[in-house]
Amino acid sequence: MGAIPNTVRRGGVYHFRRAVPAALRMRLARAELTCSLHTHEAGAARTLSRCLYLRSEELFGVLECAPMLSDDDIAALVRDFYATILRQDDNERLLSDAPDAFREHRAEHYRQLAERSRIDLASNAFGSVRQMTAVMLARRYGMEARFDKLSVRKAGQAMLRAGVEIAETLRARAEGDFNYEPADKLLAAALAERAVQPQSASPAQASAPSSPMFSVEAEQFRETQVRRGVWEKQTALQARKTYALFVQHFGDRPLEGFARSDAASFKELLSDLPANYGKAAEFRGMPAAEIVAATKAVDTDRLTPRTIQRHFNALAALWSVALEKGQVASNIFADWKFPSAKRAKDQREHWTREQLAELFETPIWKGCYSIARRSRPGSVIERDERFWLPLIALFSGMRQEEICQLRLADIRQEESVWLFDLNTRDGQQLKNANAVRRVPLHSKLIELGLLVYVEQLRRSGDKMLFPNLQPGGADGRFGHNYSKWFSRYRQDVKLFVPGRDFHSFRHSATTFMRQAGVDEPTIDELTGHATVGETARYSKGLTIANLRSAIERIDIGVDLSRLSQDKFSEIAGEVIIS
Repeated sequence: MGAIPNTVRRGGVYHFRRAVPAALRMRLARAELTCSLHTHEAGAARTLSRCLYLRSEELFGVLECAPMLSDDDIAALVRDFYATILRQDDNERLLSDAPDAFREHRAEHYRQLAERSRIDLASNAFGSVRQMTAVMLARRYGMEARFDKLSVRKAGQAMLRAGVEIAETLRARAEGDFNYEPADKLLAAALAERAVQPQSASPAQASAPSSPMFSVEAEQFRETQVRRGVWEKQTALQARKTYALFVQHFGDRPLEGFARSDAASFKELLSDLPANYGKAAEFRGMPAAEIVAATKAVDTDRLTPRTIQRHFNALAALWSVALEKGQVASNIFADWKFPSAKRAKDQREHWTREQLAELFETPIWKGCYSIARRSRPGSVIERDERFWLPLIALFSGMRQEEICQLRLADIRQEESVWLFDLNTRDGQQLKNANAVRRVPLHSKLIELGLLVYVEQLRRSGDKMLFPNLQPGGADGRFGHNYSKWFSRYRQDVKLFVPGRDFHSFRHSATTFMRQAGVDEPTIDELTGHATVGETARYSKGLTIANLRSAIERIDIGVDLSRLSQDKFSEIAGEVIIS
């Protein structure tokens, strides 16, 4: 058998080798193509070599036809990149109210980003801008466009140079300087070229719109909803993101300039968006339409019908007010249907008795290393909010925020029964009018020492049941930071399951009461649910004794006797008899 074309043998292993045509060497940045065939057999090597030869022929043919980016093409690319990022920054600034600390953090972030980009630039490491380069090339030349290796590397280098200037520009903006001018010659020249291009505008384009733009109407409406107490701050923040996404996709124009077909298009866009589009680093800076295009063939979770409906509700509310004012002829976001069925993993679960047994064997209740290291096993049991909150939720069915905002004065006796008095005094927030109620303390909570804990706080001069909890988040909720901590804790102790969270304790409480034969009106009275019809009239006659009897039916099926404080100290004795 003769020699195998385009093949050499090294150490008994065959390798493919073919020279690159001289005209293509600069574009491929190499003089030959080589790779191991990973075989000692001549027959197999001959077949593999022939396949690679045909593939290389195909590659050379593509390169000969592929466009090579000119200097003007590169300049236009970085100019578009610079304008896109700054336009996005403008939108975010106009539609958000970042605190000073966040702006300072942002400025430092951009400073570090510029420094890292310079380091990458010095070492020809274009990986950090590879995806953004591909996106900008696709935006300008289409998804199917292909370029030679040298052009792609030139584009990557230019994008990295522009990235340094963009980071410096954003840093300056975060510090209040909007007059920063790029120093890099490539970007400066590209921007200067656009500045001297003649601008022509038709009379229709030059005239101002007769009606306020969407962004103006949306922001005014959002502020009004908060000021009048119609929306909580969290709802308003979510609406702001909806409105920003809408403007990003359609552009800014008066409300009457949108049609129901736009609403249909927006619904389709939302349905195709990945669930993590707003958090994933790889999507940062990408318009929603490009994210959809990039993930079309990817198997990933998309926005749920409930989330899509929330976006539509925010827009429908805006259009409803505009309709009342006569600004629009119809509410284009009204009367849309959304699937009500949730995927199994999106449904909120309750904690089963077996799962609760696992939870209460974790360090918070079994013994942790220290107060600072609550997830690590040890001998320390700290009876603070992290210890008590799940227990109270399980033995009462109360909501997280209802428990977190409790004052010591809200734990009192009535008809010789200790209870939680849920009210709206002193600015406390409850979900609705039905949430104002009295919930008797389960005897297990008393055995575990809750009343001892309460009296110790009273003697220390505290007013809140959980003084460590401070208001946080957009709506100043006491449970904001605890909620984040509890998610981390469940992950640390390997008990994190999507859909099974703190609110699931409430579902467990109602489930255990139903299993014990407690009727629905009584459960609704204890948990603050609305009850209608005859059962509503019946529930009005429930006594404290009735409610206490129902609460005592909650049996979580977990032995917590090791945590019991039934041998009360003198303090505990005073609590019980007072």
